[in-house]
Amino acid sequence: MNWNYARYGVQNIEKFGEYDLLTYEDQDGAQTLTNRGLGSRSNALAASLAELGVKRGDIVAVVLPNSLTVPVAFNGIFKLGAVFLPVIFGLTAPEIRYILEDSGAVAVVTNAELHAKVAAASDGLAGIRHIIVEGDVPLRPGTISFASLLDRNDADFEMAAMAPGDLAVLMYTSGTTGLPKGVMLSHYNISITLENGLSSWPSTRADVSLVPLPLNHIFGMLMVNECNVTGARMIIHKWFDPKLVLESIARNRVTQFAGVPTMLIKLLEAYDPAVHDVSSLAIWKCGGAQLSAETVKAVEKTLGGVIYDGLGMTETAPSITRQRVGQARKAGSVGPAIDGVTVKIFDEQDHEVPAGQDGEICVQGPGVMLGYLNKPAETAEAKRNGWLHTGDMGHLDEAGNVFITGRKKDLIIRGGENISPGSVEDALFSHPAVLEAAVIGVPDPLYGEEVKACIVLRDGCSATAEELIGHCLKTLPRFKTPKTVSFLKELPKNPVGKILKKELRKMG
Repeated sequence: MNWNYARYGVQNIEKFGEYDLLTYEDQDGAQTLTNRGLGSRSNALAASLAELGVKRGDIVAVVLPNSLTVPVAFNGIFKLGAVFLPVIFGLTAPEIRYILEDSGAVAVVTNAELHAKVAAASDGLAGIRHIIVEGDVPLRPGTISFASLLDRNDADFEMAAMAPGDLAVLMYTSGTTGLPKGVMLSHYNISITLENGLSSWPSTRADVSLVPLPLNHIFGMLMVNECNVTGARMIIHKWFDPKLVLESIARNRVTQFAGVPTMLIKLLEAYDPAVHDVSSLAIWKCGGAQLSAETVKAVEKTLGGVIYDGLGMTETAPSITRQRVGQARKAGSVGPAIDGVTVKIFDEQDHEVPAGQDGEICVQGPGVMLGYLNKPAETAEAKRNGWLHTGDMGHLDEAGNVFITGRKKDLIIRGGENISPGSVEDALFSHPAVLEAAVIGVPDPLYGEEVKACIVLRDGCSATAEELIGHCLKTLPRFKTPKTVSFLKELPKNPVGKILKKELRKMG
């Protein structure tokens, strides 16, 4: 069998015939690409890259915001048998340079807007042979027009035959602690995880899926190929804009939305029932960060539809658990493991703990990464004893549902008591004035660490620190209740919307 991840696009055309597969929207309008158009463009790109000397196994970086170019790029790279390296376009030139140098990339695809930053990041790197630029920009030596690579009469390209263990994606972690690590995912990793997760979050040819996630993130890339398999139409945006999302749901009669909790919170803020018709939306697919019970209640009451939460990470390609569409959801959980995946909870000595007891969430399954590029020690530590240690803390119930209580590195140890931030954040979210909440540990001379809450209030609402502390004391023991509260205009987040607690701790 040919495990090439690009096969899903080829099979989509064979199964469904030609139809409008992808629509890119921004405030200026929309562009649509058929499945056949995506196939012919990616074929042209693969053939042109081969003529430039890009070979099977070579790393090709893509530094782009969402556009129709991104799926063309990664499908063309896969078809050639090269390795797709998505790079967050908002990174600085030194950060991009680190990734290009560490990965050994041979080419970079970017656009006119980002060209100067990418050129600075690539300057002097002997490995970078080509910078490929979409849009109008004066071409420097070694720079190639992306459009020229697609300007071919032939639409056929023989897709490279890939074995299960062949490297498909090199995706760098966000670097919330230390330098980012290059996660190596094989064609088998990303293919089998896609297929095993489909039954949990199904869609059909009649569905319209809106995905304002960055396609340079594993969650966004997964959603593209889920639509390829099921025949659903997909809408992408350059980045998340709540007003545009609400308008798009009405305009396109969107039935499914894939995003992160921060997006849901922002949609609630922007929603106006007199203006926005969201009656078509049936399913909200959520992942990427911890989802509060209060957000679930508010979205389902205000916007309608049903939220299905899940747990995933880049290192598992990405899905680990999903709440099942059409089945009863256990409140506060991220559902059971998807097909083919086993989840256990281990203590500090890597011994399994019983149901209901907190520990580190550990995973076995076909989606678990090959390892971290150039980092054998970190790979061995993460995959010790045959289990991927996720760094997430939580527990299982008797039915196998997973409950997340926080990140291991975010655990607060106050006077010898372990405090998971998630339970404190849930208490804060239940206050009507709280829009966003993040709980961190801060140094304390008496207890070692003390609990601090960082809060963003809803527009037009007010609350004092004393009021929020008193609110928490209604449901939490005193040792878990925040000692201090900081009010912020916004919480620092990575491009996917995950709160960066490391940055909050720097603020003191």
